[in-house]
Amino acid sequence: MSVREERRAETAKGERLADWADGRLGIYSLAKANMRKVFPDHWSFMLGEVCLYSFLVLIITGVYLTLFFEPSGVEVVYHGSYEPLNGIIMTRAYESTLDISFDVRGGLLIRQIHHWAALVFLAGMLVHMMRVFFTGAFRKPREVNWLFGWTLLMLGLLTGLTGYSLPDDLLSGTGVRFAQGAILSIPVVGTYISFFLFGGEFPGHDIIPRFFPIHVLLLPGIMLGLVVAHLILVFYHKHTQYPGAGKDEKSVVGMPFMPVYMAKAGGFFFLVFGVLSIMGAIATVNPVWAFGPYRPDLVT
Repeated sequence: MSVREERRAETAKGERLADWADGRLGIYSLAKANMRKVFPDHWSFMLGEVCLYSFLVLIITGVYLTLFFEPSGVEVVYHGSYEPLNGIIMTRAYESTLDISFDVRGGLLIRQIHHWAALVFLAGMLVHMMRVFFTGAFRKPREVNWLFGWTLLMLGLLTGLTGYSLPDDLLSGTGVRFAQGAILSIPVVGTYISFFLFGGEFPGHDIIPRFFPIHVLLLPGIMLGLVVAHLILVFYHKHTQYPGAGKDEKSVVGMPFMPVYMAKAGGFFFLVFGVLSIMGAIATVNPVWAFGPYRPDLVT
C-alpha cells in the first residue's frame, strides 16, 4: 500500500469515528454553533483569566505538594537539613514541610509558587468582581453568575485558611488558635463545635488531618464545579462589553473563540504561569523555617 493510500485509509477511519460520535453526541452541530462565538477584546476581561489560570496553577502545584506532605499532629524531634531547628520538638506536619522546603528537589520553588498563586487568585477575584460590580455586569441575566463568583471568593478565603494552617508553624498555629477562639465565642454551641472540630482540647492531634482533606479535596472540588458552571454561563450569556459602534447586548464585537481567542488564552496562561514561577523563585513568601514550630509562649 502506497503512502497516499495509507493516508486515505486513515482519513476514512477518522471520518467514520467523527460520524459515529456526531450521531450520538451532536458534536458537529455543537462545535459549529460555538467554536466561532465572538468574545469582546478588552484588557479588563483578562482579570477573570488571571483568576482561572492561577487556580489551574494552584491545582498543579498542590498535587505535587500532596505527594510529600504528611498531615499528622504527632510530635517528633527534628533531625534534618535545616540545622537551626535540629533537636526541636515539632509536629510531623511541620517536619514534612521543612523536608519539602530543603530536601525535596524543587520543593521550595513549588511551595512558593503555590502560595503566590493563592494570593494572586484571591486578589484577582476581588479586582475582577470590582470590575463586574462597577460596570453593572452583574445584572439580569447574569446575577446567578455573580453569586457564583461571590461564593468562589468566600470558598477561596476558607481554602487559604485551611492551606496556610497545614504546616503547623508558629504563624499558622496562631491563626488556628484565633479561629478556635472565634468558634468558642459562638453563644451556647461554641464549646461543642470546638471540641467536635479539634477532637478535644486545643490543639489536639485531629485538626491537621481534618484540614488536609478539606483543603485538597472538599473545597477545591466545590470550587472546580463552580468554576466550570461559571465558564458555561459566561459562554452562554457572552461577556458584557463597553459601549461603542455596533455593540449591544445581542451583537458582540471582537475575536472568534477558535482559533484567535483560544490561541491568546493559551499564551496568556503560560504568561501567568511564568510570572508566578518568577515570583516563587525570587520572592520569599511564608518562610516557615524562620517562624519555628507553634508554641503559645513564643507568640508576640
